[in-house]
Amino acid sequence: MRKRVVPLVVYGLAVGLLGAAEARDASQTVPGPPPRCWRYERMRPSDLTEAVKERPIAWLVVSPLEWHGEALSFGCDPLVAQTVADLAWEKAGGVRLPTMHLGVETDYEVWEGNVRVDYWGMELGTRERNPGSLYVRPLTLELVLRDQLYFLQRQGFKLCMIVSGHGAEDHLAVIRDVCGRYDRGPMRAVLFYPWDGELPADLRFEGAGQHADFDEASVLGGADPAMVDRSRFGVVERDRKVKLLRENVGRVDFDKGRRIIEYRAAELEKKVEALAKELGLGTP
Repeated sequence: MRKRVVPLVVYGLAVGLLGAAEARDASQTVPGPPPRCWRYERMRPSDLTEAVKERPIAWLVVSPLEWHGEALSFGCDPLVAQTVADLAWEKAGGVRLPTMHLGVETDYEVWEGNVRVDYWGMELGTRERNPGSLYVRPLTLELVLRDQLYFLQRQGFKLCMIVSGHGAEDHLAVIRDVCGRYDRGPMRAVLFYPWDGELPADLRFEGAGQHADFDEASVLGGADPAMVDRSRFGVVERDRKVKLLRENVGRVDFDKGRRIIEYRAAELEKKVEALAKELGLGTP
C-alpha cells in the first residue's frame, strides 16, 4: 500500500480548524464569571457606581408580618418571597434591597347586632382577633413604594423587581398601580408574585386552602424548617374555623415546598433576564 503524503499547508489548515472547533466547544461548556451581586445596606458610593454601571437591577421584597395559624411564624410571606428572590438574584445579579415588612389587607366591616366590628383578612373566617398581623393602609404602602422607586431611579437603576409573598387583592393592586407608573421611562418596575400561575402536577397540593394550610406550611418549611411547628398545626379552634385541620399535618412536605421555591425562582430569573435583554442591560 502506498503511503499518502498530506501537504503541510493542508495539514496546518486542518489543525487550525480543529483548534477553532475545540475552542468553540470550550466556550459553550465553560461557565462565564459569576454574576455580580450586591446587598444595598452593605454598599458604599463606589460600589453603587459599579453596580449601576454593570447590572442596574434592584430587587425589593414587600410583604407584611401576618398571622398564619398556630403552626407558622408571622414572617411567612416575607421569608418565602425573599428566598425565591434571593435564589433568582444570585443567578441574575444586581442589587438586593432590605426586605420591607409592609403590606395591605382587606378591612371587612361587619355588623354584629348593633356593633360594627372590623375584621382584617382571615379574621372574617375566624370571627376573632388573629394575633400577630401588622398591616398598613393602602395609601401608606403606595407612598412608601413611590418614594422608594423614585430614589432607586434617581440612583440610576433601570429595573426594579418587586417580589411579594402576600397575595391579598388590595395589596397586589397597590403594587401593580405603583409599577404602572414605571412602565416607561428611565426605570421599569415589575411585580412578581410567586403564587401566581399553575404549578406542574408533581408540585401541586390538591385540596389545600393555601393561606396557612399544608401547602403554605410546606413552602415555608422549604425556606426555613424552624419557622414551622408541626405539633401546633390545626390544634386550636381558631385554626379549625378556617379549615386548618390537624388531620392534614401529614401532608406537610418541606422537600416539595423547597422544589416549589426553586421552580418559582427559576421563573423569576427567566423573567428578569428577558426584561434585562429587552432593556439592553446586558448579561451578568
